[in-house]
Amino acid sequence: MHLEVGFIVGGTIAIVLLIIGIIAVVVSKRKAQENKWAWWVILFGVIALISGAINSGILF
Repeated sequence: MHLEVGFIVGGTIAIVLLIIGIIAVVVSKRKAQENKWAWWVILFGVIALISGAINSGILF
């Protein structure tokens, strides 16, 4: 299976975005605050992973 460099770099960035978003959500829940940007970061991370997988041919 051949993975492209773009997918590896994009996947890494997407995973970092997911981690940042999840940490922000957990911290905001502990402080009982609402944090909308963290959910947007998680959404962009998921979309980036799906987009990279489709573009590299892993999913389809």
